[in-house]
This record gives sequence, structure tokens and C-alpha cells, in this order.
Amino acid sequence: MIKGIILDVDGVIVGEKIGFNSPDPHPDIIQALKVVREKGIFISLCTAKPHFSIRSIIQSAKLDNYHITDGGGVIINPVQNEIVKKFTIDSNNAKEVIDFYIKNNIYTEYYTVDDYVIQQNQTSKITEQHKHILQQDAKVVDNLGRVSLKEEITKIMPVALDEKDKERVTELFEPFKDKLTLSWGVHPVALPLQFGRV
Repeated sequence: MIKGIILDVDGVIVGEKIGFNSPDPHPDIIQALKVVREKGIFISLCTAKPHFSIRSIIQSAKLDNYHITDGGGVIINPVQNEIVKKFTIDSNNAKEVIDFYIKNNIYTEYYTVDDYVIQQNQTSKITEQHKHILQQDAKVVDNLGRVSLKEEITKIMPVALDEKDKERVTELFEPFKDKLTLSWGVHPVALPLQFGRV
């Protein structure tokens, strides 16, 4: 008997057709998830996005159980507001990476459990694309690195413009690889952008 299902979100239940299956899954998918959950089978969404970006899916399909978010950085049941596990980045390491990427003109965001934050002078088309994906406005600050020192950061996201730029951003990460890891993902509505996850 199946007791639970773990599902990726982007490119699996969410697609690239805005208004059809993006930013949320098609209503038929939501209904199917709801039916499965009503049978007592847990459905855990697993995504690089934060929990607030999948809130509408969780609420519509009544997925009152744990979900893996922020690329594994946060395990949470948003319905019950219960955090099972939260991994955070040392604040000094976070500030160093953020300052370095911004100095090198790389669009950079950092994440806490409930928000994502960008620097005012980096607002751009990427900001609008990410708002659609994340379904929440970013908090905008004057100095991202300085403000990061006051936060419990679960993820830093450098955004590369395309595959070639991803190579540059990855090379720039070299001085930090002994303390932190960098992985990459894409989103179907934001190609050719490449989203890094520190």
C-alpha cells in the first residue's frame, strides 16, 4: 500500500504555460492531488522554492503534511506553521558571498523561511520574472550584505543570465567551496535564466 508520495513541483506539476499550468498546476492536477490526499496518502512537495511559493498548491489540494522546500533547506508544514528542520548559513559566510556576487554584478537574492530579499539597485526584469515564480514580492533593501547579518538565511540565490554566464558565476564561487555548496536549477517560464542555490 502506498503511504506517501514525494513530488517535485517545477516541470512536474507546474509547467511553462502561464495561466494554464503556471504559476500553479492546472486545476485537474490540483483535484487529483486532493483526491489522493483524501485517501490518506501523504503528498509531500519537494522544491527548490520556498514554502510560500507553493502555499496555494498546498491549500487548494489540502496537503496538510510536511514539505521539503528551499532545496532541502527547510522541511515544513505551512498549514500548521510547523518547521521540522531548518538549515541556515553562517551569517558572516552569507555576507561574504552576497557582497562578492553583487560586486561582480550578479543578480543575487537571499532567503529566510518566510521572505526573500534583494538589493534596490538590482531590481530588474529578473525581479518581475521571479515574482511570478515565487508568488510573493521581494523585500527590497539598500545593502543586501549588511542586512543579511541580521537574518537567519536558508538560501542564497545568484541568478545567471544563461548557460555561459552560469559558468562565470560558478567560477566566482571557487573561493567559497570549502565552506558552502552551489547547485543549479532552471524554471520553465524563466529560461534561459539559471538559478543558483547556495
